[in-house]
Amino acid sequence: MAINKNPRRNTTIKDIALEAGVSIATVSKALNEGKSGMAEKTREKILETSRRLNYFPNLQARGLVKKRPDFIGMIIPQTSELAFSLPSYSEMLKGIGKKTNESGQNLVFSFAERGSYVRLYHQSLVAGIIVMASRIGDPGIEEAYKMKVPLVLIPGDPTHQGIPSVDVDNIGGAFQAVDYLAGRLGHRRIAFLNGAGDSKYSSERLVGYRRAFKKYHLPYQGDLVLESDFTQQGGYAGMKTFLSMKPRPTAVLMINDFSAMGALRAAKEMACRVPEDVAIVGFGDVPFASMTAPPLTTVREPFQRVGQEAVEMLLKIIRGQRLSRKHLVLPVELVIRESAESPRTPEPDKNGDPPDSRNKVGREY
Repeated sequence: MAINKNPRRNTTIKDIALEAGVSIATVSKALNEGKSGMAEKTREKILETSRRLNYFPNLQARGLVKKRPDFIGMIIPQTSELAFSLPSYSEMLKGIGKKTNESGQNLVFSFAERGSYVRLYHQSLVAGIIVMASRIGDPGIEEAYKMKVPLVLIPGDPTHQGIPSVDVDNIGGAFQAVDYLAGRLGHRRIAFLNGAGDSKYSSERLVGYRRAFKKYHLPYQGDLVLESDFTQQGGYAGMKTFLSMKPRPTAVLMINDFSAMGALRAAKEMACRVPEDVAIVGFGDVPFASMTAPPLTTVREPFQRVGQEAVEMLLKIIRGQRLSRKHLVLPVELVIRESAESPRTPEPDKNGDPPDSRNKVGREY
């Protein structure tokens, strides 16, 4: 017997009772009182049916909470330790907090795994959800989308073009960074410490990196691209690997500023001077980027605006208003500081020609 195939309607205990062939009172007892006074086989059947029908307790109906459309959910599908350690998250949350305060909204936070995206909404705790730093193909997003949960993603998910999103120009930002290193500074052996392969940030920044290589006719070398976990420890380990190569890269683009901090520490430990021996470029321009030693050349992302735009977009969805743009991509800019300069001993180009014979391009900076 098929019950409640319409994702717009919540499954009720009546649906479970019909499907399991028991009374509503028995379902209520199994869900609310556990094993008390009930055959284990009956209880298990009811629990299995509730899971299969995607049942979520209606806390409003049970009198435990009043539905508050002025609450929106903020989900970061990472550990709280990682989320609170990354400055980029903090900056985005500043923007989200500012906009929610201005709009009279309140936030409900969750760092939970799959299932919580739907549960927050169907338990009448929030009117909509912002998912930050999700992975491409996240099954939790797929589930929430099918259940018609109002969603906005930071960043977007290319496998779910129907879900509104806010992004920065990852491709353009990585291109600007490598264009600066290759075009203005003359680097030819440029490495990239990327993030996880299932991150949109990683996939798009790799596109920008390779696009700049194509502009300067540089051969793409897979060993010069490593994956990391976006953390300072990941940047430290990745830089150690790059600096152990022979020949080693003369410049490294990092997936974010936090990993660049680890890279600076690794270079110092290996007696490799920045920028004299190796240039380092970050991504983000978080507050500490100008205070590293040396100050970090990086790609500036408008983190707070990303958060504000996501809240504004979600509120329009909740209110039934039409979005002028479903997928917003915000511009970035290269900020030049002291962590990158021309290589002291320029390498020959891919044809073996000396440095002075190269065509000097990209001097528009």
